[in-house]
Amino acid sequence: MEGWDPNTKSTLTQIPLLTTKAGPRDGAPWTARLKEEYKSLIAYTQMNKSNDNDWFRISASNPEGTRWTGKCWYVYNLLKYEFDLQFDIPVTYPSTAPELELPQLDGKTQKMYRGGKICLTVHFKPLWAKN
Repeated sequence: MEGWDPNTKSTLTQIPLLTTKAGPRDGAPWTARLKEEYKSLIAYTQMNKSNDNDWFRISASNPEGTRWTGKCWYVYNLLKYEFDLQFDIPVTYPSTAPELELPQLDGKTQKMYRGGKICLTVHFKPLWAKN
């Protein structure tokens, strides 16, 4: 957590840490990791709601927990912009970050790739690497 601002550090200390290093191909350890992921997501969502900073809903779309879908939104000038969110957990997870997709934004910005995938090399990967 070196180099992070105090607000980010404070937020992270309120979210349960993930201790199981397992991916979708690991069987029982993956199930344990998935439970940890859910606990962290629930804690983060509750924290956001209590701080009036709610901005996404997400859930696993399949029993294996490898496909996730949901909604994310942003309020700008009192207008709410809502987008579909989807991603697949890569088989090399947690070493590899998932590719987040916002299909409605496909081709509308330089930070997006075909299918609405968010550019990971410059915009998201540095954050993932810190964790």
